[in-house]
Amino acid sequence: MSGLDILVALERIRCPALNLFFEGITYLGAEEAYFVVFLIVYLCINRRLGFRLFMGFVVSAYVMAVCKELWAVPRPYLEYPHLLHPLALSTAEGYSMPSGHALLPAVVWGYIALQLRSWRWRLIPIGIIMLVSFSRLYLQLHWPADILVGLALGAALLCVYVKVMDWIDTGRLKLSTLQCVAVVAVAGTVMYVFGEALQNGMPAAGALLGGGLGYLALRHLDNYREEASIVGHLLKVILSVALLLAGRYALRQTIGSAPPAQMLTYATMAFTATLIIPVVIAAIASKRLGER
Repeated sequence: MSGLDILVALERIRCPALNLFFEGITYLGAEEAYFVVFLIVYLCINRRLGFRLFMGFVVSAYVMAVCKELWAVPRPYLEYPHLLHPLALSTAEGYSMPSGHALLPAVVWGYIALQLRSWRWRLIPIGIIMLVSFSRLYLQLHWPADILVGLALGAALLCVYVKVMDWIDTGRLKLSTLQCVAVVAVAGTVMYVFGEALQNGMPAAGALLGGGLGYLALRHLDNYREEASIVGHLLKVILSVALLLAGRYALRQTIGSAPPAQMLTYATMAFTATLIIPVVIAAIASKRLGER
């Protein structure tokens, strides 16, 4: 059975309920969904883990952009417009292979799964990876091969990333703060130089630069604590997501969407998320404790 046969067969089982379900599921692979995941972990659980999830996502997104440009595989509905009727087209941009909705969940949710001790809990992130990946086939936005390659590449990137983090944790790769700043600056510059022609290349470069510098600055200050009440956690995440989305909109309206502007927008957002927001939260918490 060819990839086209699989997509046509999936279209035959469509119904309004499944359409609604998989359109919702596929948005778990959207940029905004990752904002929420990163902020929940970074602000409420463990900022080091949140930062590692964020950096794994950014690097993987850049690798994905490079692969898409190199392979230049068109979307299935563009090749067979009379046979395929895609849904949720707003979530499909650029080339088809590899699927970002397979690759990125494999890295982010795969890393989360590895942090969980219980296999029962690990089934949740694994299920999210599978459902988001399958949603792209159901919605006819990717070829089956795109999904398989995305999952395989995501798994490979995850293995490399976990190994590097293990080297850091065991002391085999020790870098001073100044050396870390240099690595972030060089990596961001390289990503900028080679990523201008890539879809999402500039956002990834900006996010790495802004997020890396913001996290290193917060680590140096060491004045933020993740502890809070349930209501406090909810307020932190909701207000932070709202601030970042509003900031993204304002920057796009102000400076436009040219490649340098994209880099500046995402550098500002990442720096705000990793440093400015935690510093403000810490200041508010300190003031409240002082008043008591």
